[in-house]
Amino acid sequence: MSQSRSEARAQSRAAASRESNRRLLITLAICVVVAVIVLVVGILVTKSASYTAGETHILASIAASRVSFLVSVSLGLDWLFSPPIAVVVGLVAAVIVFVVTRRWLTVLHFVLLVLGTWLSSEVIKVIVHRPRPEGHVADTLVPNPDPDSYPSGHVCFAVGLGFAILVLVMRTRVRTIVAVLAIFLVLLTSFTRIYLAIHFPTDIAASLLFSAAAFIAIEALWRRFVGTPATAPVTAQEA
Repeated sequence: MSQSRSEARAQSRAAASRESNRRLLITLAICVVVAVIVLVVGILVTKSASYTAGETHILASIAASRVSFLVSVSLGLDWLFSPPIAVVVGLVAAVIVFVVTRRWLTVLHFVLLVLGTWLSSEVIKVIVHRPRPEGHVADTLVPNPDPDSYPSGHVCFAVGLGFAILVLVMRTRVRTIVAVLAIFLVLLTSFTRIYLAIHFPTDIAASLLFSAAAFIAIEALWRRFVGTPATAPVTAQEA
């Protein structure tokens, strides 16, 4: 009897493992398809002078109606999520995660989500190599930006940071607030990149799609091979 139960449990675990692998493969396949679509679209729009001219016209129209407050906010986010400062922001956030959770595994989870989502976009940038929007406005407001425009590293970093925090608090009462703040951060960052005329609208759309795919792929791999998210401590009232 005990042997039969052991065999049944083994078969159940094997079936669960096969199902987990199947779900992981489907998730990864979808993410790869999204990444390929983003890559192909980037190459096509880079080669299309007419499409680029149309997007440049949109940016010029927006630049003509700028207000000082929004420019200040946009420049602030441009600085905060610039590569050198973004590294500092990520390190500070990782330290806070460790102080709150006291788990190095949680810190690793957080860092992989943020850095993986952010840095993977650089591969697309290098391959597509789309020049920044032309015009003196972009050069005046943000001098000497990274010459590659597609996708936006700022937006990808915002997605990685905001939603990595959300993953860690999913079992707490603050998850709704954090979700709203994460979405707001991503949308605000997306808006400011267009507002400063240093990214085309297509760049931002590609950033949102690619970063979402990269984030989901990393999280799916983590859940499959490491386990469920190493979340922040959960109190009895929050459970």
